[in-house]
Amino acid sequence: MKKLSFKILKYLGILLGTVFLFILFLLGYPTADPLSQKANDTSYIISNVNIVDIELDSIIERQSVYIEKDRILKISPADSMSVDGEIEIIDGSGKYLMSSLWDMHSHLGFQVAPQLLMPLHIANGVTNIRDMHSIVRLNKERAQWRKEIEDGVLLGPRILTFADEIVGANYDDQNVIDVVDRSQKDDRTYIKIYSGILEDRYFKLAEYAKSKGVDFAGHYPDAINPIDASRAGQKSFEHALIFIRHANPMGDSLRAYYNTYYGDGEYDRDSKPSGKEMLAQFDSDLFYELLDVMVEEETYFCPTHVTRNYEALATNEAFISDPNLKYIPLGIKFIWDGDASGMKEYAAKEGNQQYLEDLHKKGLELTGLAHKRGVKILAGTDNNDPYSFAGFTLHTELDQLVQAGLSPAEALETATIIPAEYFDLREEYGSVDVNKKADLLLLSANPLQEIKNAKSIERLFFNGSMYTDEDLEEMKDYVEDNANGIAGLSVSMKMFIRMAKDNRPEARHQH
Repeated sequence: MKKLSFKILKYLGILLGTVFLFILFLLGYPTADPLSQKANDTSYIISNVNIVDIELDSIIERQSVYIEKDRILKISPADSMSVDGEIEIIDGSGKYLMSSLWDMHSHLGFQVAPQLLMPLHIANGVTNIRDMHSIVRLNKERAQWRKEIEDGVLLGPRILTFADEIVGANYDDQNVIDVVDRSQKDDRTYIKIYSGILEDRYFKLAEYAKSKGVDFAGHYPDAINPIDASRAGQKSFEHALIFIRHANPMGDSLRAYYNTYYGDGEYDRDSKPSGKEMLAQFDSDLFYELLDVMVEEETYFCPTHVTRNYEALATNEAFISDPNLKYIPLGIKFIWDGDASGMKEYAAKEGNQQYLEDLHKKGLELTGLAHKRGVKILAGTDNNDPYSFAGFTLHTELDQLVQAGLSPAEALETATIIPAEYFDLREEYGSVDVNKKADLLLLSANPLQEIKNAKSIERLFFNGSMYTDEDLEEMKDYVEDNANGIAGLSVSMKMFIRMAKDNRPEARHQH
């Protein structure tokens, strides 16, 4: 018996030792060098091309566009342009030229974003993002990435702004005055509002942030009337649930429940109105009251319909077998599988699958009505959430917005012109015009006829360089290599070690 016990302990020790050595091997396995931008000083003329005028929902036919470095210097009818010097002529016959795209609700997520996410954004024509914070602390990395991208070194979308602080999440007991003071040190950051912040901290933060010129945006606070949050100056509300949760007779009861819940008081779970009840008793008057305040206060809305779409389709085998999973490392797939399993269990209960489908459909309807009322819509994906793929899912969201009732041109505005307005950068971005940044997509088909044509990218112009469709495919291949095999296991291990490190209680309060 003793010999058997000794053998068991011996083999257990060998097994544990082998696992430990394999973990060390994965941690020591070299991570691929990030991709670099092309170093290219060539000037270009895109000749005989059709310019997509998104704002006027029209095509300007047979134009020539002269690009020097990262600027559009001249646009003229196809046969009238003459420019001296060494210029590469690109035949745009039968093709369409439009501004590149923005993702206004993106999560770079982990320290390996340059290896897993950034190339996919670029490969799908997304050249600018608003980063909405991460589950690990990436402030130093994001500031460095932002600089390297703008300097033409690191390949990735420009990080126009990122949330360097988050309030209202789990374990958050920060002094909001300190939060604003920290965020003020970088004028290209903002404070992300999460669902759990209560009135006293929220309005104290709002007042002080406005006095210091610091933006705050994000979830609408569960315990606060979004009308009051809009009037307090929150720059954007994220996710389509806001309208359904507010615009019903139980809105006040829901906010009262969350006040107790987040306030660590005694709460009765049964007192929380159900999603089905709120959806069934939707109140159009309350809905339009909120819309009118959002229009008046210029509060933007980023619905991320792809998140509700995922919930409605989590039981759909074709959906959860998306071929883009090849770009996702094993560790993230494991998290996504767990989330999808939970959604399947929820959907299996009587009436829940229909509720999820109705919720998604209602969200689309309300976004269409909000757009017609004058609310400024932003395209965003919540990428890194389950089945939201960097770059690819921006095109899915554009399709969702068309399903919501926007025309293809109006949907494209949410990913070009309106983001530029959000940052007060219309003179630089958002349209194909002289003196603007030459962030451009050359498409093989007209996106104003069919929104899916925005994916038909033959060439991308970014930061003064041109990328062919072959270049874009190589970016995708690079990510696929990093997400699979030993490289993918190594990346997964490094991500989870970093996540564990940054979510220790003492680490959560370090700034």
